[in-house]
Amino acid sequence: MHPFHVFKQSFRYFIHKPMLVISFIAVAFIPTLYSGFLIRGTWNPYGQLSNLPVAIVNMDQGASYEGKSLNVGKDFVDELSNNNSFAWSFVNKEEADQGMKGNHYYASITIPANFSQDIATLSSDNPKQASILFESNSYYNFVAGQISENVSKELKERLSHNVTEAYSRSIFTQFESLSSGLSLASKGSNDLNTGAVQLNDGIVKFSSSLAELAKGAGTLDSSVGLLKDGAGALQTGVIQLNNGASELSLGAKKLAAAGIGLQEGALKTEQGSTAITAGIKSSKAAADQLTAGLQSTVTGSGQLNDGLGSSLSSIDELSTGSAQVATGLQKAMDSNESLASDPQLQKLLAASQEVAKGTKELLSGQKKLQAASGALYSGQQKLLAGSQKLSTGQDSMLRGVTELQTGQKQIYEGLKEYNSKFNQITTGSSKLAEGAKQLNVGATKLHTGLGQMVGGVGKVASGASQLNAATAPLGEGAGKLVNGAHELASKLTEAADKTSMIKANDKMIQMLAQPVAMISSNERKVTIYGNGIAPYFISMALFAGALVFTTIISARSSIVDGASGISVFVSKTLTFACISLAQSLIAVTILVYILGLKVQSVPLFYLYTALAGFTFMFMVQAIVTWLDLPGRFVVLLIMIFQLASSAGTFPLELLPGWAKAMNPWLPMTYTIRGFRDVISSGNYNDMWSQVARFAPYLLVSLILTFVYFISRGKGKVEEEQLMPVKL
Repeated sequence: MHPFHVFKQSFRYFIHKPMLVISFIAVAFIPTLYSGFLIRGTWNPYGQLSNLPVAIVNMDQGASYEGKSLNVGKDFVDELSNNNSFAWSFVNKEEADQGMKGNHYYASITIPANFSQDIATLSSDNPKQASILFESNSYYNFVAGQISENVSKELKERLSHNVTEAYSRSIFTQFESLSSGLSLASKGSNDLNTGAVQLNDGIVKFSSSLAELAKGAGTLDSSVGLLKDGAGALQTGVIQLNNGASELSLGAKKLAAAGIGLQEGALKTEQGSTAITAGIKSSKAAADQLTAGLQSTVTGSGQLNDGLGSSLSSIDELSTGSAQVATGLQKAMDSNESLASDPQLQKLLAASQEVAKGTKELLSGQKKLQAASGALYSGQQKLLAGSQKLSTGQDSMLRGVTELQTGQKQIYEGLKEYNSKFNQITTGSSKLAEGAKQLNVGATKLHTGLGQMVGGVGKVASGASQLNAATAPLGEGAGKLVNGAHELASKLTEAADKTSMIKANDKMIQMLAQPVAMISSNERKVTIYGNGIAPYFISMALFAGALVFTTIISARSSIVDGASGISVFVSKTLTFACISLAQSLIAVTILVYILGLKVQSVPLFYLYTALAGFTFMFMVQAIVTWLDLPGRFVVLLIMIFQLASSAGTFPLELLPGWAKAMNPWLPMTYTIRGFRDVISSGNYNDMWSQVARFAPYLLVSLILTFVYFISRGKGKVEEEQLMPVKL
């Protein structure tokens, strides 16, 4: 018998049974009823949130912030009054509690009395976080409670935005004051930097001066030691000077007496020269006598000249010594203010200076006297030579005598001047002796004072060295102060410039209150909840339709007696396929054209729904064919497992472990993914890959059904076996 002959006979049989036809039609609408009512019932629940009652309780008492009234709770309530997101009910605390207990509200939001007061502490040293009380009534409806919780987060963000906006306005106001203060601080820091630079320069100079002071103090310490030694030597020299001055005074007195005698001798020499001249003029006869007299005169003149030479050397040494004493005493007094102010030393200095002056004048007169004596000696020698050559040079002798007379006058005048000045020498030597005594006393005090000064200068040198060492950290600190002051001035100026550029306007304040804006991309967004849940409901409906169909018609029996196994297989498979196709076509048509389900491609939606329906139908057919009535229970279990593990509602990652383990082994996992592609994303390549994943279930199911009928063979089945339930 031809395989399709059994299908034709079965079809004629069924259409002559009105109740069977009605049953087939009803079964064909099973997926439509499942998917249609479920999808339509959850089509757009989030678009109806304005009907969801939520209680708002405002207990905020307000606060004062920076001299202004602040009532965030009232502002929040006013904002919600113009918001239709929910059915807001503005009630008191008692009404809200009663409404929550009586399930009149799905949630309640309570703004506490200290809400504005806590917000006003934002700029204080001890800010308090403001809080609102949110309570969801999940007892009333769990999903509504979840939705209201999400809304509470949005309300929190709005409140935070409003508070941040108000606080930002306050901050901008403070920024203006801050900018002014930073400008003043920048000016002050510049002045500080200038002062720090000057301080650093002063410290550098001070350190350098201290180094020089320490060095000078060290040198002074050494020099004072030498000065002390010199003072000791000076004291010894002063003692010697005192002794020498006394001897000088006595010698000067003697020399004065000798000078008077020398003057008298010079006068007599002059008188003798006059007489000689007169004798030469009166008589040449007395030449021999004159020669003898001249011989004596030459000898006396030589002795006089030698005596004057010795006297000149002594006076020269005396003049040099007295000048050195006056100069040394002057230097000692110049180097020590205490010595310079000593009246005795001042007298001694004046006396020594007078002695030096007198000895200098005496030396000048002595030099003139020596010059005259030399001239006298030379004249006498010439006179002697002339007397010897008197016969040949009377005229020359006369001129020599004349020169002798002139020299004698000069000697006399010199001795006269010498004697007149020598009184000053005598007086100065006496004063010198007296001053030397006083100088001896002062030198003793100087030596003692210098001994004390040595210790003080040592301490000064040590202190200056320590102070110089201590200025090194001070200089380092001053350098850091300069750098820090410069950097502070630079940063304050920069901060003042930057803060002055901050301008408070509504746009800037809004940006600070909400610095990040979330830009939503609708490229992969499913806006209608019905479109998002449709893949899950359609897959469930097709599977349920296949299961229900096995309760209307037998999966094993045939009305044709003696039909071969393959003929029965073809007849049953075509019957199940026709019902599955009818279910798919009816469901897609009603969903798309009546309920308004939006899909990416209507033809592919028809084709994909048909393939998914065939898979579920042949899978149910194979199980029920092999297991009969227990098979329907197995199919029901598979359906339950698929609904729990297919990730049709919650993401796979949120499912329990056993559901994750079953997910890749059940066909509804792949039919749901494919429906998402053809309804929402339009990713047809992925849709066909999902077909490739659930197609093996279809093929394996057909093979199992075929194996069953081939192995069963032929046999006649009663009509009652065709329909498990009487109609």
